[in-house]
Amino acid sequence: MTSWRLESLPEYAFPRLRALLHGIDPGGPELALSIGEPQHAFPSFIRDILIAEVDGYAKYPPNDGTPAFRQATVNWLNRRYQLESGFIDSESMILPLSGTREGLFSTALALVPHDAIRTQTSILIPNPFYQCYAAAGANTGAETLFIPALAETNFLPDYASLPDNILSRTAAAYVCSPANPQGTIADMTYWETLLHLAMQHDFVVIADECYAEIYDTVPPTGALEAAAKLFAAGHTHVLDHLLCFHSLSKRSNLPGLRSGFVVGGGKLMARLKQLRAYGGAPSPLPVYEAATAAWNNDTH
Repeated sequence: MTSWRLESLPEYAFPRLRALLHGIDPGGPELALSIGEPQHAFPSFIRDILIAEVDGYAKYPPNDGTPAFRQATVNWLNRRYQLESGFIDSESMILPLSGTREGLFSTALALVPHDAIRTQTSILIPNPFYQCYAAAGANTGAETLFIPALAETNFLPDYASLPDNILSRTAAAYVCSPANPQGTIADMTYWETLLHLAMQHDFVVIADECYAEIYDTVPPTGALEAAAKLFAAGHTHVLDHLLCFHSLSKRSNLPGLRSGFVVGGGKLMARLKQLRAYGGAPSPLPVYEAATAAWNNDTH
């Protein structure tokens, strides 16, 4: 017996890629272009913290993370996106994750109504896309709409061009910026336009910003910057329509630490916390300690 939630999903991308490449002689030095694993050394101070805090593995960690971890992420967000102190509340608006993939998948389960099939609820996904988005949509029963991210739209999905009858039944819209694999960046106008649409049609923007620290000279604009601008202009409920995901995997060369977080409005976070309390896997206490130090360190 097979669950209908899995029947529509192909085998995950990386096992398929390994099967395609198996037995093929590369003809030269191998270049790892698949999973996007950082090739730089991870920060040495992380090793010292994990060793010093090893006894923490003997304790059950809190689902919501430690106060120090949550505050470190808020402080980093304030520095990185020049947010006013108090805009993000560490108690109600931050939830740690075991890497962003966990949250990007489970968030759809918390946002999409149980009668998604009957109501023809939609989830919007850019194409090309991270397979986690499609799996999330398939598991909710929502209609997953793949919106092309083409050269004429700066390689970003043009959600603003969709008709009202689609937007009005949309529960969530995924955006990856900087985009993978295109590398394009959503600017302030793009984020503002999308957040206006989300407020108008009552859906949630899921901003996958795990590549936000990969840039040359100018830091990419973040969705929270646009939200802060709209909030200051009187749109005080904008954070009820936005969830932003960040990770230490690429930023600090720590993919194996499996540490990230999501930030968003308190009402949204309450739903995510409720779901994670049942099915989430909180990070061990030594990981929280190491991640806290990493978010507090702007060079890593």
